[in-house]
Amino acid sequence: MIFKLARLVILAAAGVVISPGSQAIEFNVNIIDANDRENIDLSRFEVANYILPGEYLLDVVVNGHVLPEQSLIKFLATENEKNSRVCLTPLLVDQFDLIEEFRSSLTAWHGNECLSLDQEPEITARYDQEKQTLTMTIPQAWLNYRDQNWVPPSQWDDGVPGFLLDYNLLGSKFVPEQGARSTNFSSYGTTGINIGAWRVRGDYQYTNSHSSEGPVSDQFTWSQFYLYRALPALGAKLSGGQTYFNSDIFDSFRFVGVSLNSDQRMLPPSLRGYAPQVTGIARTNARIIISQNSRIIYQANVPPGPFVIQDLSEAVQGALDVRIEEENGSVTSFQVSTATIPFLTRKGAIRFKTAMGKPTIGRNNHAIDPAFYSGELSWGVLNNLSLYGGAIATNGDYQAQALGLGQNLQDFGAISFDVTRSAATLLHQNRQTGYSYRANYAKRFDSTGSQITFAGYRFSERTFMSLNQFLDKTSGNTYSRDDKQTYTITANQYLPWPDITLYLSATHKVYWNDTSTNNYSMSVSKIFDIGQLRGIAATLSASKLKYRYQDENQMFLSFSLPLSTGQQISYDAQNNSTGGFSQTVSYYNSQDMNNSWRVSAGGSSPDIQQGNGVFRGNYQHNSPYGQLGLNGSVKNNDYRSTSANWYGSFTATPYGAALHQSSVGNEPRMMLAAGVKGIPVNNGSGITNDYGITVVNGVSSYQTSDVRIDVNNLPEDVEVYSSVVSKTLTEGAIGYRKIRAIKGQQLMAIIRLTDGSYPPLGAAVMDDSTGVEAGLIGDGGLTYLAGISAEKNLTVRWGDNTQCHISVPDNHSLLSGQVLLPCQ
Repeated sequence: MIFKLARLVILAAAGVVISPGSQAIEFNVNIIDANDRENIDLSRFEVANYILPGEYLLDVVVNGHVLPEQSLIKFLATENEKNSRVCLTPLLVDQFDLIEEFRSSLTAWHGNECLSLDQEPEITARYDQEKQTLTMTIPQAWLNYRDQNWVPPSQWDDGVPGFLLDYNLLGSKFVPEQGARSTNFSSYGTTGINIGAWRVRGDYQYTNSHSSEGPVSDQFTWSQFYLYRALPALGAKLSGGQTYFNSDIFDSFRFVGVSLNSDQRMLPPSLRGYAPQVTGIARTNARIIISQNSRIIYQANVPPGPFVIQDLSEAVQGALDVRIEEENGSVTSFQVSTATIPFLTRKGAIRFKTAMGKPTIGRNNHAIDPAFYSGELSWGVLNNLSLYGGAIATNGDYQAQALGLGQNLQDFGAISFDVTRSAATLLHQNRQTGYSYRANYAKRFDSTGSQITFAGYRFSERTFMSLNQFLDKTSGNTYSRDDKQTYTITANQYLPWPDITLYLSATHKVYWNDTSTNNYSMSVSKIFDIGQLRGIAATLSASKLKYRYQDENQMFLSFSLPLSTGQQISYDAQNNSTGGFSQTVSYYNSQDMNNSWRVSAGGSSPDIQQGNGVFRGNYQHNSPYGQLGLNGSVKNNDYRSTSANWYGSFTATPYGAALHQSSVGNEPRMMLAAGVKGIPVNNGSGITNDYGITVVNGVSSYQTSDVRIDVNNLPEDVEVYSSVVSKTLTEGAIGYRKIRAIKGQQLMAIIRLTDGSYPPLGAAVMDDSTGVEAGLIGDGGLTYLAGISAEKNLTVRWGDNTQCHISVPDNHSLLSGQVLLPCQ
């Protein structure tokens, strides 16, 4: 900004005259009040938007989207040598994803090294010297993609090679007045390396529990090893190793083998699926553990009251086991079915999933027979109609085939219907054949704030058998249950009158050989005023759980009143069939965005009457290096309980390494290299370390994500020239971008040549270490310089490549006030 102001001052002083119909600029130097009017060089300003010929390492922005990598762009001198012209190479133009008809019409120049895209009148190409960007604006009709929220595969970035570790640490201690004390520590996470487009991963689990009346239990396992990569040309993901069978038709299970699946995240947002969501009510400070086939995929501590887990990956499908461990040791378990959008495909396109391998059991993924093969696809027959189907088979003892239709109803959502036939032969039994029928519906009403995430119904004949059930029966699992009917719905709705928000989640499963299971939850929320009390929030939640040997009903009522920004008091009342009625009063403070805490007091009605209430405290801290949580509870004459958790990550690449906030699943992350310590990004969620490196998460696969420099919180002696970095990364990628930042003093200097004269007014002062402009020469050699530090080298350029060199003194006392800098 200072450099732009300096240019404006010089141009104004020179008396700029722009000739109509021409880009030439004439200067009346006679009006300049300078000591030496003959020593002026404004030739670089005679042409509007003058660019010195040469090569520049630039970010290329196309219609607001930044290309994955910086490009070395040539600017070639024009015939009259009054300006230069950008050279857009065929390799660079191919990244713009132009339609073939327009791409083939472009002509080549400069020995076929450049394409004439910049000469099209509808296209603009603008070079920003300060931000070091080349911004292209291209009509949407000339591009292959039309969705403004989607970036084509030609602009995706596989990131750089690197190592990563995402870890979660949780510990708790329970001390009762009577009985055994217990201490628990657990950790789970993912480690891996990136090599090109390949991702190698290993998921681990560790548990350590100790009771004062029992032995120590200590167990570490690698829950799975796998590798994968994106295949953008196929819109698919190739995976191998120990992983989950991912299907839109058949039930999920763990296996070891290979798979090749179309990835919905590579599609425009309107055609993607929905991530699963888990809800429930915790009675105390509780730990939520979500697992699938014995593998933990999510773990967190939550305070008393309703909770919603929404950050599970879309790749997680099938039945999830949810375990709520209360601070007093009681456990509530139930299952939820993840929600998936009906299998829809754009007209003429084909989506597919294939897999082969062997099923696995247990924590150590022990492979068992028989081997299986599977394949499924969806074909866009018409604009809104898809035909889909699939098959899964073993070595002859089990086969299943499915066929279905999916219909996009536009404003009314999407619906699908399919039929699956299974044929299985069990030991010493005749071959049995059965059918299963399924109907699904999904709709997002973004404009009205409501959403039916998923609604489904499935009916299976008694003789129908999924591969999971077949494996259970062949392995002698006596707990195998045969599905009969399943109802699932997840929805929310905002009603303008009476200004309330409704949420509903329900799953009802009926079995042929077991009792039914139910999991219902509903909540109603409203914000209202009572006299001088403004912004009162009320929530009523109810849930019913029936799962195997558990049958529990819960009601939760909450009122909260904001006291000021970041402060509120609340009252909660809870009633459940096992713990009775309890109530709590709380104070919550989040005035500091990185530190929040809550204190509460309450208990069940009998306990409060007897003076045995519960006092709880919670503290959450967000740092650039991870998230810390502390919880404590004291119940008079009963127990004391404490717990803590820390979530964090570590990422290392050839360009540096950093500890940072925890990343979720296999989502990508972004590494920024500034070379300067203490630069905050994304509202303080990351900060450059001693080596000028930081890593930030919150980046989504195959979607353009922005990382923003907190320019208002920069150190006083630091200046950053690009405040936003945008990238579109593939799954699991480690993005890398070097940002232009300078650390040093700002000073006024008088630059003098060896013969005692001054460089011409308007000459440019270049920083040799970065190649960027550090200042402009004013009258009498007076120059404002930014980012100057000891032992830095500068070059002054003017006229026909005339130049001299400056060595900044290493004496810090000289870098203050008005400094004389000799230029040789």
